[in-house]
Amino acid sequence: MAEVPTISVTNPDMESQELNMRSPITASPPGSPTVFDVVKNMEALDRDDMYESDPTTSDEPEAPAPEEEPESTEEPTVPEPQQQQPKESEDDQQDQQQDSPSIREFYRNKAVLLTGATGFIGKALLWKLLTLNVQKIFVLLRTVQRRPGAAFERIKEDILTNKAFVALRRSMGPTLFDRMIKEKVCAIQGDLALPGLGLSDEDRKTVVKECNVILHCAATVDGNERLDMAVKVNVLGTLDLLELANECMTLSAFVHLSPLQSAAGSGAEDRLLPIPGEDPEAILSSILSSSLEDLPNLFDEYKRNYPDSYLLSKSLAEHMIVSAVERKRTNGSFQYPLAIMRSSPVGPSASEPLVGWADGVNGANGTLLLTGRGVRVIQPGSGNANADIVPVDFAVRMILGCAATITQPSTDFDSPIPDVDAFNEQRSSTPTPSTSTSPTAATGPAIRDSGSSTEEQSSAYHSSMESRPSSKTSVRVSTLGPMGSTFPYMYHITTANLRCLPWRIAYESIRQYWTKATKVTLPPSSYYFTSGAGGLNRARTVMNSIRSYMGNSNSSVTSSPAADRANKKRNSQQRLSRQIDKATKLSFTMKTFYRPATSTVDSNSMGLRRHLQSTELDPYALVPEDADHGFWMNYFLNASYGIHYFICMEPDLRLPVPLSGWSCALQSYDYTQGNDSVRLIDRPAQSAMFTADQIDRRLGRMVAQIKSTLESTSPTRTAQDDERWLGDMDDTLDDWCQDGAVFNSDKEVRMVLGKWRKKIGNNDDRVKIVVLNDKRVNQAINQITLNAGVQKQTAANEAMKILVRMSERTQLQFVWFASYFLKRLFDDMFDNVRIQEESIRRIRAATLGKRVVYVPVTKSVLDPLLVWYIAIRYHLPVPAFACDEGLGQLGPLSDIYRLSGAYYVKRDKQKRSPLNTAVMAAYTQVLLREHGALSLCMEKSRSRTGKYQEPYDDGLIDMVVESTLQSNQPRSPAVSRVASLESNNNSPPASPDTPSSIGSPTMSIDSTTGTPRKVHKDVFFVPINITYENMPELSFLLEALLDQHQPANKQSSMSPPPTQGLMRPSEAKDRRSKVLEGADAQRKFGRVLLGIGPLVSVQDAADDLNRSSGGAINESDEEALVKKITKQIQTNQRKALIVSPVSLVASIVLYGRATGGVCFGKMKDMAEWLRAEVIMREFQIDWQEGEDVDAVVLYAFHLLDETKNIIIEGKEIMDDTNVRVNDHADNVMTLSYYANQAIDVFLLDAFFAVVYLSFTEAKVTEDEFMDRFRFLAQMLEREFVLTWDIDKEFNAVLSTYESRKVIRRCITDDGQPSSQLLLAANMESNPVRYEQLIFLASLLYPTIDSYWITSCSLSALEAVPMLPRSIVPLLSQWIATHLITGRRTIYREVLSTESSRTAADVFMTLGFLTEVQAKEKLSPDAQILLHELGIPTTEMLIQLSGQSNEAPQEMVSPVDPEGMMKALMAQIQMNRANSNMADLCQQIDTYRLGSVSQRETFQNKQVFQKCLKQIKGILQASTAGFAKKRQVELPENEEKLVQLVYALRTSSAPSLDRSSSQQGRALRRISEAYNLRH
Repeated sequence: MAEVPTISVTNPDMESQELNMRSPITASPPGSPTVFDVVKNMEALDRDDMYESDPTTSDEPEAPAPEEEPESTEEPTVPEPQQQQPKESEDDQQDQQQDSPSIREFYRNKAVLLTGATGFIGKALLWKLLTLNVQKIFVLLRTVQRRPGAAFERIKEDILTNKAFVALRRSMGPTLFDRMIKEKVCAIQGDLALPGLGLSDEDRKTVVKECNVILHCAATVDGNERLDMAVKVNVLGTLDLLELANECMTLSAFVHLSPLQSAAGSGAEDRLLPIPGEDPEAILSSILSSSLEDLPNLFDEYKRNYPDSYLLSKSLAEHMIVSAVERKRTNGSFQYPLAIMRSSPVGPSASEPLVGWADGVNGANGTLLLTGRGVRVIQPGSGNANADIVPVDFAVRMILGCAATITQPSTDFDSPIPDVDAFNEQRSSTPTPSTSTSPTAATGPAIRDSGSSTEEQSSAYHSSMESRPSSKTSVRVSTLGPMGSTFPYMYHITTANLRCLPWRIAYESIRQYWTKATKVTLPPSSYYFTSGAGGLNRARTVMNSIRSYMGNSNSSVTSSPAADRANKKRNSQQRLSRQIDKATKLSFTMKTFYRPATSTVDSNSMGLRRHLQSTELDPYALVPEDADHGFWMNYFLNASYGIHYFICMEPDLRLPVPLSGWSCALQSYDYTQGNDSVRLIDRPAQSAMFTADQIDRRLGRMVAQIKSTLESTSPTRTAQDDERWLGDMDDTLDDWCQDGAVFNSDKEVRMVLGKWRKKIGNNDDRVKIVVLNDKRVNQAINQITLNAGVQKQTAANEAMKILVRMSERTQLQFVWFASYFLKRLFDDMFDNVRIQEESIRRIRAATLGKRVVYVPVTKSVLDPLLVWYIAIRYHLPVPAFACDEGLGQLGPLSDIYRLSGAYYVKRDKQKRSPLNTAVMAAYTQVLLREHGALSLCMEKSRSRTGKYQEPYDDGLIDMVVESTLQSNQPRSPAVSRVASLESNNNSPPASPDTPSSIGSPTMSIDSTTGTPRKVHKDVFFVPINITYENMPELSFLLEALLDQHQPANKQSSMSPPPTQGLMRPSEAKDRRSKVLEGADAQRKFGRVLLGIGPLVSVQDAADDLNRSSGGAINESDEEALVKKITKQIQTNQRKALIVSPVSLVASIVLYGRATGGVCFGKMKDMAEWLRAEVIMREFQIDWQEGEDVDAVVLYAFHLLDETKNIIIEGKEIMDDTNVRVNDHADNVMTLSYYANQAIDVFLLDAFFAVVYLSFTEAKVTEDEFMDRFRFLAQMLEREFVLTWDIDKEFNAVLSTYESRKVIRRCITDDGQPSSQLLLAANMESNPVRYEQLIFLASLLYPTIDSYWITSCSLSALEAVPMLPRSIVPLLSQWIATHLITGRRTIYREVLSTESSRTAADVFMTLGFLTEVQAKEKLSPDAQILLHELGIPTTEMLIQLSGQSNEAPQEMVSPVDPEGMMKALMAQIQMNRANSNMADLCQQIDTYRLGSVSQRETFQNKQVFQKCLKQIKGILQASTAGFAKKRQVELPENEEKLVQLVYALRTSSAPSLDRSSSQQGRALRRISEAYNLRH
């Protein structure tokens, strides 16, 4: 006969040795420590620095001496036992306590033989074994070339390149990991399809001598494989492995993996599945001796019970193992511990080695992939069947735990017997496949010697046992672990008894992920699991795969960023297509695993799981014993992600499931609760006129218009846009008004809506009476009557007009529409919106029966809407929110504001009349009392830099505090009469969340007597900090930041009047038929993270003030109270910060500017270090333990728009790929915005680092260090809104860096610490710590440069005595452009107008500048000319403070630069008024990057003088200045001032200089020069 071709179990396309199983992940972290817990303390960014030398690694690892214990085997701490454990006897508890460390002790210094290591389970087992203290791991691998080192090369290529091992290498450090692999992993060439496993004599002797544990995971799992080939690998290979085990001298355990083919009604662990004829040896011989022509007919005999060759061969292997055990008992041979572990389909990991980790498309992995692509692998009738998918790390712990606990059997053990009746019953319910497996080869099989006869096998076993010295065995004869009375021990690895989901629910989780991630349309579960739904169609699947590939293969190859993105997308689609093809070929094997529910008995496994509790192999730490609905839904979400990311290799993905204890506000209520209830917030209105499709398209149009308003830098709306919006709005509101469910909604749900819970009406009359009777309004009306002489009724009418313009105008129907629309909008814009569940509980508990005011940090116009949506989503008090009148001009967005309960106020006190202020305060108090919840912001406007801003004094906080502590609105008879006319149940609630509760009254001050009395309930402020991973309005904010564009105030066609068409729907019909047709999918803006800080109670703050003042609160005390509350709110807002990895990556990319970029590998190390630092500082970070760092960084690249803002040097991203910022102003500003969102976490360390790096000498005094630290903190105090106790913070940070050995105190001769500090970290002694300091300092360097350039620009005051204050930012931009061109700074953030404006204010506070009114210093002609240039007559002028420019300045010698700086420091600290701007410029320069070399060459003075020279050049550029063009004679100083302003204005706005443009001279705007590369 011809030689039979062999098939290796390690063939990448077939092997997957882990028995077609896979499953997704969960959100709970493992109880036992992982490798990521070991190397968290990042003492080195390059972990190789931890070792002085790196041993040379050879192709073949050498075996270490048994007594050597590498550092990599440091034992992680075993977690404390779980509390929810079943009650056990005292003896059992003592046994477990004694045996808890036995797992690690068992594997200590053991040698393990692992088969199938290139497959899914094999890789996971190898990863876990590396974290245990094993001595050696023999890995059996098939190689194409049988040459020395070939097997180990395959380990490096196929295993160590996997992300699981890459992550392990990064966490341990390259040197330690490589040494561990060299010492512990021994690759052996072999093949299960060859006689004797294809082992060489030398390898066989080594394994026989050293092997202690055998883990047999290898198999061919393709059910379409030819029967004889499947038998060769799965049966004969197993028998050969048993023979090798018989020869091993110190074997402690043998574990064989098999698929779980449970029988209906039985599924017992001590039963075998029957085979026809009941003689496995005869069947095996028949198969191996049959010709290729006879194999199909032979297989037909088995198809009724075994539909494919894989299942038959694995069942036959179990029978052969039992037969071998029986022969050994008959012969009296030694029985080593042996177990068969049957597993349900294995899927992606729950936690280890990475969350959602998967490899290959066999089994459950292929099922998840194909299901996500719309292919019906799960049969329609299996909706109620268990989704019994086992996480791979759960299976690994069970396998390793089994090997460690099984023992030598007793002599009277029972053998497993076939369960014929149950098996036949189950097989009869399984349809036989219509297609048959046909042979693919032309040669016939040959019978191998290892399977020739029973006598020969028995003789071999007996001979091997007789030659084995019994004293050398390491078998532990004990009663450890529940193993049952059957031998071989049999275990079922299943989740069927761990409350797993039925497939109809698990499918919804899979559908949710793939629909959101790939925009594929998948049918809902109700349609999928119907009898009429089609099953798996291989031809259709292949065609879909081809279309997926062809539809993305027409992109042209180009080097542009857009083309790179297209190429990446095309490559991703090609990978996806290949994986779908593979999964389709293997999917037919899996259909028998997804059938109607059967009873699976796993009593042995349950005992094993209980025995492993509280050990580092505790499976319940991964899958809780009481796993609930939410756990498994999250698992399938993360599992789908794992397939998408690890197998399809789709970049830009992150885990979809939030951190443990976090909630996603965009998930439907029925999803989170696990039932079919539907809330109004989760569904559109039921319409009698429009179809569901029309409603959906209408909402799509409305969402698109809102997004257009947000994303456009200069939105232009047409009349058609307005008509379409109003028509859509009218139709939508009409539907909601006609929807009966709005009025029949649960009363408890409506209670959180406050005064909006009523069905109709808005209490206008009642509110008007209360406001008109307010004491403050009456006082304002009386004041107007007395001062202006108008009638009181006229003033009252004016108050009513103000109130009407201000009032919110929503009601119940509109509130429910707004809630649903916002959910649809946020779901379209963001990946998810997350909030901590504990924060929700805190708000509920604290505000029970109280009133609440939400105060978010102002970052986006979406802030109030997000807060409002979160409140209604989680049944918190739903607020009305105060908005500036400017937000009423945002078109459709303003309409949504109104429908959500916004009321518009004038926040600028200067533009607010006393009557307006009184009405605003009265109405705020009415809303707080009647509605119970408000939302407001403290900042003036959105931050354009991402930094925190100072509170804006608009009086809103004062009004809330006043309404809590004072009684200005007595309840009059008129109010009572109006209230009595209302319906019985329409009275406003005392508090939105508990309307019927009676809270404790708050101590209040009578305004007439000054005595305290109890009137109002307490008010709680809720500090909120919202983190946007990608800011929708960022382009608009950056344009305003760079060019000082002022938003247009004119209404034009920007939006209709905010109240038009909103109070009652019109009769407009659906005339808008076309919507976004053919448009590409809009990009998402990442995640939104809502952090809630500690709540602030007005009553508690007032009580503290009372105790400190010792008496009644007076007016000054009230101001102090407001300041105290404001400060506390802002402090707690900072504590609520949730750091996004996007911010960390942005800061790392910007840091690379000084070195030309950062390599990708180093970037990942730095990101992990920063994550550890964030956690150490007790801030929250959206980065889960076990999440792949590559995914995190690449996801950040995607959100930072790497094709535009980041330059990646190379086509493929490798660890040595250089990454740098696209050094243009708008690109840098984008990254800077996100980096600034997290700067507050590292701010104190950044200050320390800047001061540390500003010294040149190795030793400094503590006073010197403190002086520089204090000056820097004082200068940047306003920039970063610092509220530090500088001395306290300095001592804290100094202590921290002393403990890190960055600074050391010198010791005096008598052994006492001195005031001298040794700066110990530098590039030579500690380069890692030094680089960390440089990174931290880089967070401040751009701001320091901005202040330095502003001081340089103020050199103009030596040429022009006075400058308009508003012109300073423009002047600084002009100077900055020249300094960037001259390479005096590498930071384009210096072009920011906010920093230069703040710097001028700080210099004034420090005493370098003073200001005067323009009308006091300038002539009328000069004022008129400045007014023409956009400078109002009310403008303040700045000038140098008390300085004579003509006075001689004492020059400091450049010979002693440190002495110069000390002299300047002392001079400025003692009397800033005697220091000129050049001194300040020099002092700031000492903190800049690279200032040491500049200071030594004394270039600072030159820079200042060159800036002054440039400014003087402007003044002398034209013989005919602006004043002369206007034929106005001015004094010389005023003429220079006007000319400077004119030159700066025309450079930024060419239209001002019409005469120049007529002459053909195009003046270049400063902004046009920003993006020039220099």
